[in-house]
Amino acid sequence: MNQQTTTRERILREAERLFVERGYHATALQEVADRVGITKAALYYHFSSKAQILGDLLDPMTSELEQVLTDALDQQETGGVAAVRGTLVTGWLDVFLRYRNTLVTLLRELPATPSDSFSRLLRTMEYGIEVGAGEGAGIPERIAVAQAVSAVTDPVALMPQLSNEVLRDHLLAGVWRLLPESAPGARRVRGGRPRTVTEEAAGLARELYASGEHTVDSIAARLGVSRATVYRHLKK
Repeated sequence: MNQQTTTRERILREAERLFVERGYHATALQEVADRVGITKAALYYHFSSKAQILGDLLDPMTSELEQVLTDALDQQETGGVAAVRGTLVTGWLDVFLRYRNTLVTLLRELPATPSDSFSRLLRTMEYGIEVGAGEGAGIPERIAVAQAVSAVTDPVALMPQLSNEVLRDHLLAGVWRLLPESAPGARRVRGGRPRTVTEEAAGLARELYASGEHTVDSIAARLGVSRATVYRHLKK
């Protein structure tokens, strides 16, 4: 690992610590530089702004959430919505625990988060809720999955006195109370609208969405599939 990479990682590590200790707004770049043991000018060589630092802390977490979402989608054909939810919620909780300090900063400083990075995170989480709700899901199912996602997000940041191991066990127990059919050992039920579309239909969906004149709901209705199926093909 070269010196430039090492310095950049040290900046990110110390900035994250300061954001947790003092808050994003209250932390000056000079303080970050002092913690790392470099000049402020040297810090600017690696990062053009404090917002870029926060974005670089957030993006790796979002990438891991996206990978979990991809893994959850792979469960649709063989395990149904219950398997999708189990993979999604468990996987996302493990990501949030790994990025616990980043999550603390995010929840405290939402208005200050770089728009591109935060928008990407929101899109990922909204898509995850659609996928977790399942094919043909109504409002109750979507709300239940959204509650489950909140259940594995907020406590990770708001209960710093608890270890990751304790949090994980109790949070998953709470999630399975919200989504009992997705709990380990629960009977899996299949059903719902088609989970796949032809390549021609997928191309049409992307074309309609790109035009800006059609919503995901209207495209799903036109193709006879769920919103989650449309979202999956728009992502490709």
